[in-house]
Amino acid sequence: MIASPSGVRLAIRALPVLLATCVPAAAQGFPPAAVIVTEVLRQPVEGEIRLVGTVRPRRVSLVAAQTDGLVVERRREDGDYVRTGDPIFLLANDRLQAALVEARADVEWRSFEHRQSEALYRTEAASEEEMRAAAYQLARARAKLQDLSAQNDDLVIRAPFSGYLTRSFTEVGQWLNRGGQVVRLISTDTVRVYADVPERHIGALRVGDAAQVFVAALGGEPLAGRIAVLPPEGYPESHTFPVVVGVDNRAGRLRSHMSAEVGFAAVRADSAILVHKDALVSSPMGQVVYLAVEGKAEVRPVRVGQAHQGYVAVEGDLPAGALAIVRGNERLQPGQDVRVVRKQP
Repeated sequence: MIASPSGVRLAIRALPVLLATCVPAAAQGFPPAAVIVTEVLRQPVEGEIRLVGTVRPRRVSLVAAQTDGLVVERRREDGDYVRTGDPIFLLANDRLQAALVEARADVEWRSFEHRQSEALYRTEAASEEEMRAAAYQLARARAKLQDLSAQNDDLVIRAPFSGYLTRSFTEVGQWLNRGGQVVRLISTDTVRVYADVPERHIGALRVGDAAQVFVAALGGEPLAGRIAVLPPEGYPESHTFPVVVGVDNRAGRLRSHMSAEVGFAAVRADSAILVHKDALVSSPMGQVVYLAVEGKAEVRPVRVGQAHQGYVAVEGDLPAGALAIVRGNERLQPGQDVRVVRKQP
């Protein structure tokens, strides 16, 4: 279809208006936009990861009976705090008591025989062999008495270290054989928090590194800890490693099997590109950064990563040392003239 002459004249009159809207602001006579910039950095990043962990006692013992006996008295209940050496259960063993009396009498008799043999040896009325045989019998009697005395002492089952009794496996009236479990004892003055760390982070951790523990049941305030154990072997199914963090618990607030979060404060990553957080601008294409390059604003799309001390790690075409615009970048257009009024450190 052929346009009428009047239509052509209207299109020609409208053309300057359309061109004006398409020409950049600098071409329309606007002054350059005043901006503040800061340098793009490339350096290693120290960040933090948080992982779910579980609180466990530093020491756990299943206290066992060291001799046979009948449980005749219970001195401590489950949940009680005991100190090293405190009696927990008392046992009785009549046969052991009788054997102990016999052993003491035997030592007395063997001591008398040994003294007699020495006296006879000095008068040459007994041979050296007879004297040595008497000494041997005395030594055997003393060893037997020492063993039975130790068994008698073991009739009192004592706490091997200070801690809490959590579960008993026997009661008054039961017979215990040597090695039988008596009670479970845990020490919580220092607890350990176990957290499974992904293998991509395990190489950045060191024994002694600082860590923070957050327990929701205690209000979530951070508790100071340090890495106590870095295992040489992880779980093949999940490719994680059970890292152990020690936390002082003399106040007794942390309890065994509480759920916790562990924050590792020194997760050292590879060198990363860092831009100031104010350099990031949201656009239809996602997050972008404007660079001041030879008086022009150049836009660079980026992928945002981990925050770090006012900066953000990003992935994109941002060379180290380039000037990222941090003020005046909200209304910039690609290619617009800019004037750097200040460079902040």
